[in-house]
Amino acid sequence: MVAVLRDLTPAEAGFSSDSPAERALLERLSERRQELEKRQSELDMRDTLLKAAEKRLEQRINELKEAEERIVAATARKEEAEVQRLKNLVTMYENMKAKDAAKIFDRLDLKILVEVATQINPRRMSDILAQMSPDAAERLTVELAARSKDRSPELPKIEGRPGPN
Repeated sequence: MVAVLRDLTPAEAGFSSDSPAERALLERLSERRQELEKRQSELDMRDTLLKAAEKRLEQRINELKEAEERIVAATARKEEAEVQRLKNLVTMYENMKAKDAAKIFDRLDLKILVEVATQINPRRMSDILAQMSPDAAERLTVELAARSKDRSPELPKIEGRPGPN
Protein backbone atom coordinates (compact mmCIF):
# COMPACT_ATOMS: atom_id res chain seq x y z
CA MET A 1 0.00 0.00 0.00
CA VAL A 2 2.93 2.34 0.73
CA ALA A 3 4.21 1.87 -2.79
CA VAL A 4 0.82 2.72 -4.21
CA LEU A 5 0.48 5.82 -2.05
CA ARG A 6 3.99 6.96 -2.85
CA ASP A 7 3.30 7.36 -6.53
CA LEU A 8 -0.09 9.02 -6.19
CA THR A 9 -0.91 12.62 -5.58
CA PRO A 10 -3.24 13.35 -2.67
CA ALA A 11 -6.14 13.87 -5.05
CA GLU A 12 -5.46 10.59 -6.86
CA ALA A 13 -5.23 8.77 -3.55
CA GLY A 14 -8.73 9.93 -2.74
CA PHE A 15 -7.80 12.67 -0.33
CA SER A 16 -8.89 16.21 -0.73
CA SER A 17 -6.02 18.61 -0.40
CA ASP A 18 -8.11 20.86 1.79
CA SER A 19 -8.17 18.72 4.91
CA PRO A 20 -5.29 19.32 7.37
CA ALA A 21 -5.74 15.85 8.85
CA GLU A 22 -5.32 14.27 5.45
CA ARG A 23 -2.20 16.34 4.79
CA ALA A 24 -0.70 15.35 8.15
CA LEU A 25 -1.45 11.70 7.41
CA LEU A 26 0.22 11.95 4.01
CA GLU A 27 3.25 13.68 5.53
CA ARG A 28 3.57 10.98 8.19
CA LEU A 29 3.26 8.29 5.53
CA SER A 30 5.93 10.02 3.45
CA GLU A 31 8.24 10.26 6.50
CA ARG A 32 7.60 6.61 7.31
CA ARG A 33 8.39 5.63 3.72
CA GLN A 34 11.69 7.54 3.90
CA GLU A 35 12.57 5.82 7.19
CA LEU A 36 11.81 2.43 5.68
CA GLU A 37 13.91 3.19 2.62
CA LYS A 38 16.77 4.34 4.86
CA ARG A 39 16.54 1.16 6.95
CA GLN A 40 16.43 -0.96 3.82
CA SER A 41 19.54 0.81 2.54
CA GLU A 42 21.31 0.18 5.87
CA LEU A 43 20.28 -3.47 5.81
CA ASP A 44 21.57 -3.84 2.26
CA MET A 45 24.88 -2.29 3.30
CA ARG A 46 25.15 -4.61 6.32
CA ASP A 47 24.35 -7.58 4.14
CA THR A 48 27.10 -6.59 1.71
CA LEU A 49 29.59 -6.14 4.57
CA LEU A 50 28.65 -9.51 6.07
CA LYS A 51 29.09 -11.27 2.73
CA ALA A 52 32.50 -9.65 2.28
CA ALA A 53 33.54 -10.64 5.81
CA GLU A 54 32.30 -14.18 5.24
CA LYS A 55 34.31 -14.40 2.02
CA ARG A 56 37.46 -13.20 3.83
CA LEU A 57 36.89 -15.77 6.59
CA GLU A 58 36.50 -18.57 4.05
CA GLN A 59 39.73 -17.49 2.35
CA ARG A 60 41.52 -17.42 5.70
CA ILE A 61 40.17 -20.86 6.60
CA ASN A 62 41.41 -22.21 3.28
CA GLU A 63 44.82 -20.62 3.85
CA LEU A 64 45.01 -22.18 7.33
CA LYS A 65 44.02 -25.60 5.98
CA GLU A 66 46.72 -25.36 3.32
CA ALA A 67 49.26 -24.33 5.96
CA GLU A 68 48.21 -27.25 8.15
CA GLU A 69 48.64 -29.65 5.23
CA ARG A 70 52.12 -28.26 4.54
CA ILE A 71 53.04 -28.64 8.22
CA VAL A 72 51.75 -32.21 8.35
CA ALA A 73 53.69 -33.08 5.20
CA ALA A 74 56.86 -31.44 6.53
CA THR A 75 56.48 -33.25 9.85
CA ALA A 76 56.01 -36.57 8.07
CA ARG A 77 59.13 -35.94 5.96
CA LYS A 78 61.10 -35.04 9.09
CA GLU A 79 59.93 -38.18 10.91
CA GLU A 80 60.83 -40.31 7.89
CA ALA A 81 64.28 -38.73 7.82
CA GLU A 82 64.73 -39.44 11.56
CA VAL A 83 63.69 -43.06 11.08
CA GLN A 84 66.09 -43.40 8.18
CA ARG A 85 68.95 -41.88 10.19
CA LEU A 86 68.28 -44.32 13.01
CA LYS A 87 68.20 -47.24 10.56
CA ASN A 88 71.53 -46.07 9.15
CA LEU A 89 73.04 -45.95 12.65
CA VAL A 90 71.70 -49.40 13.45
CA THR A 91 73.12 -50.81 10.22
CA MET A 92 76.46 -49.19 10.92
CA TYR A 93 76.69 -50.66 14.45
CA GLU A 94 75.47 -54.08 13.31
CA ASN A 95 78.28 -54.17 10.76
CA MET A 96 80.96 -53.17 13.27
CA LYS A 97 82.89 -55.64 15.36
CA ALA A 98 81.15 -56.15 18.71
CA LYS A 99 84.24 -54.95 20.59
CA ASP A 100 84.40 -51.67 18.60
CA ALA A 101 80.67 -51.03 18.91
CA ALA A 102 80.84 -51.71 22.66
CA LYS A 103 83.54 -49.06 23.12
CA ILE A 104 81.25 -46.48 21.52
CA PHE A 105 78.15 -47.70 23.36
CA ASP A 106 79.97 -47.28 26.67
CA ARG A 107 80.11 -43.52 26.08
CA LEU A 108 76.80 -42.90 24.28
CA ASP A 109 73.97 -40.97 25.87
CA LEU A 110 71.49 -43.43 27.36
CA LYS A 111 68.55 -42.11 25.35
CA ILE A 112 70.34 -42.56 22.03
CA LEU A 113 71.80 -45.87 23.15
CA VAL A 114 68.36 -47.26 23.98
CA GLU A 115 66.95 -46.13 20.62
CA VAL A 116 69.77 -47.85 18.75
CA ALA A 117 69.81 -50.95 20.97
CA THR A 118 66.10 -51.59 20.51
CA GLN A 119 66.56 -51.63 16.73
CA ILE A 120 69.62 -53.86 16.56
CA ASN A 121 69.16 -57.58 16.06
CA PRO A 122 68.96 -59.05 19.62
CA ARG A 123 71.61 -61.70 18.88
CA ARG A 124 73.98 -59.01 17.59
CA MET A 125 73.14 -56.74 20.54
CA SER A 126 73.99 -59.52 23.00
CA ASP A 127 77.47 -59.76 21.49
CA ILE A 128 77.93 -55.99 21.83
CA LEU A 129 76.48 -55.97 25.37
CA ALA A 130 78.96 -58.67 26.40
CA GLN A 131 81.84 -56.44 25.30
CA MET A 132 80.54 -53.28 27.04
CA SER A 133 81.76 -52.08 30.42
CA PRO A 134 79.74 -53.60 33.27
CA ASP A 135 78.34 -50.20 34.38
CA ALA A 136 77.18 -49.18 30.88
CA ALA A 137 75.76 -52.66 30.22
CA GLU A 138 73.85 -52.50 33.50
CA ARG A 139 72.40 -49.04 32.78
CA LEU A 140 71.31 -50.16 29.33
CA THR A 141 69.79 -53.39 30.60
CA VAL A 142 67.85 -51.61 33.35
CA GLU A 143 66.53 -49.03 30.89
CA LEU A 144 65.53 -51.67 28.34
CA ALA A 145 63.77 -53.68 31.05
CA ALA A 146 61.93 -50.57 32.30
CA ARG A 147 60.77 -49.77 28.79
CA SER A 148 59.52 -53.28 28.19
CA LYS A 149 57.40 -53.02 31.37
CA ASP A 150 55.80 -49.81 30.06
CA ARG A 151 54.61 -51.56 26.93
CA SER A 152 51.75 -53.94 27.35
CA PRO A 153 52.67 -57.33 26.00
CA GLU A 154 50.84 -58.43 22.90
CA LEU A 155 49.14 -61.75 23.32
CA PRO A 156 49.47 -64.21 20.50
CA LYS A 157 46.48 -64.57 18.26
CA ILE A 158 44.63 -67.79 18.99
CA GLU A 159 42.90 -69.34 16.08
CA GLY A 160 40.30 -71.76 17.22
CA ARG A 161 38.90 -74.57 15.16
CA PRO A 162 35.39 -75.76 15.71
CA GLY A 163 35.49 -79.15 17.36
CA PRO A 164 32.92 -81.90 17.27
CA ASN A 165 30.11 -81.43 19.79
